[in-house]
Amino acid sequence: MSIRTERVEAPERLRVLEIRHAESEPPGAYGPALYDTAETTTLRIWRESASVDLTDVDAIVVLGGAMGVGDADRIPWISDELDLLRRARDRGMPIWGVCLGAQMLAAAFGGEVYTGDVPELGVHRVILNDAGMSDPVWGGAVIEPTPREIDTVQWHFDTVTLPPGATLLASSESCVTQLFRVDNCYGVQFHLEAGGRLVGDWLSHPESRSSVAEVLGEPATDRFPAAAAAIESVTAPMADAVMRRWLHEVVGNGRSRW
Repeated sequence: MSIRTERVEAPERLRVLEIRHAESEPPGAYGPALYDTAETTTLRIWRESASVDLTDVDAIVVLGGAMGVGDADRIPWISDELDLLRRARDRGMPIWGVCLGAQMLAAAFGGEVYTGDVPELGVHRVILNDAGMSDPVWGGAVIEPTPREIDTVQWHFDTVTLPPGATLLASSESCVTQLFRVDNCYGVQFHLEAGGRLVGDWLSHPESRSSVAEVLGEPATDRFPAAAAAIESVTAPMADAVMRRWLHEVVGNGRSRW
């Protein structure tokens, strides 16, 4: 399998709003494509207002976090972020949501977020369906040959039902909704951006480690960073490829519409 990683230059620098839910949840392997292609403004939503003027924004990237959509009663900015994403969709603006970001996107667009039957933690296989294999961002236009099955980092307790009008692109054994598209927006439940170092950083927080170890046990939790590092030679270039493709083909080619 070979993965195309050539840089695609847009005629003008794109303007992307990056929403972070915690400093420990950066773009990871999506970062090089994002920062090469776009002027990126980071909104640290836990301490900055979600009342953002979207006039000078071409797209939004929403990252992960340990909280959930169901925590809105105790975390007021969750409702504010959902309103922001709805405003962006009303403008036809592309959004890329990662893990919690995918759940926020689904909730903002009319899907349901709920606790899954089984937590999905560790490295698990995601399988692209036919729609995923033919998708302009995730399909063969980016990765040659496109792998139908991808081993990738998973770290989530919640899952979603598809919002109205969404197309399912990939699933895993434990979670049906791993990847979906709504118009020009993508929800990515899995952590394609996370390698061994980032997983190790997440596990360095006692509360996060405890929640993982409770499910996986201590030995498997200890092995988690190495397992993430072992797949990084595939997942990191794939994250770069799909982000560049989305920014160029979806955001860049459609920027005049919002």
